[in-house]
Amino acid sequence: MTKMYVNSKGQDVEIASMAYPHLRSAHAKLVREQRDGLRQAEIDAMAAEIATRDEAHASAQAAEAEGTA
Repeated sequence: MTKMYVNSKGQDVEIASMAYPHLRSAHAKLVREQRDGLRQAEIDAMAAEIATRDEAHASAQAAEAEGTA
């Protein structure tokens, strides 16, 4: 199932296709403005995507560091 985010313009945006800085910013805004857990599913999906990308980045950096050692 594709996880979607409804942006401030009311448009559906696929979370996995969001640029990383925009994803982080949108996630922070949703967390900051959260009321009654209405958008908790979007927050959770964004947090999972951020964690996945952060882990992939850390793995790539570790592999690069091993290659230059």
